[in-house]
Amino acid sequence: MPPHDTLCWEDIDFDDIDYDAHDGNPSGHERTLRSLRSQIDSSEAILRRYLRELGVPTGGDLVRVSIPTHVQYRDPFAFDRARRARTAQSNLRSQRRRFCQVYREHRRRKHDAENTESK
Repeated sequence: MPPHDTLCWEDIDFDDIDYDAHDGNPSGHERTLRSLRSQIDSSEAILRRYLRELGVPTGGDLVRVSIPTHVQYRDPFAFDRARRARTAQSNLRSQRRRFCQVYREHRRRKHDAENTESK
């Protein structure tokens, strides 16, 4: 895939990301990618906890998990948990979008550097 293509979260191979520039060719985004990945992992853990507290199954992509409206009326605290879960989903969606943008730029710079070296 060319580095300028739009990347979807589902299309990223996280094992292929050079977070430490082991190839000796840093893009300047390695630290940002590592930080964003850590934030995303934390956000996913928090969201899983909220969904578990609500009794909502977490199969599939956490950002797309639907929180049924009736769940929030089960007990006095469920409404607040549902609100927190929806906010966590929104935050996770934004963090993933940001990661994809930074990763796309990271790949573009790596690609450009490789082309410059090969000339």
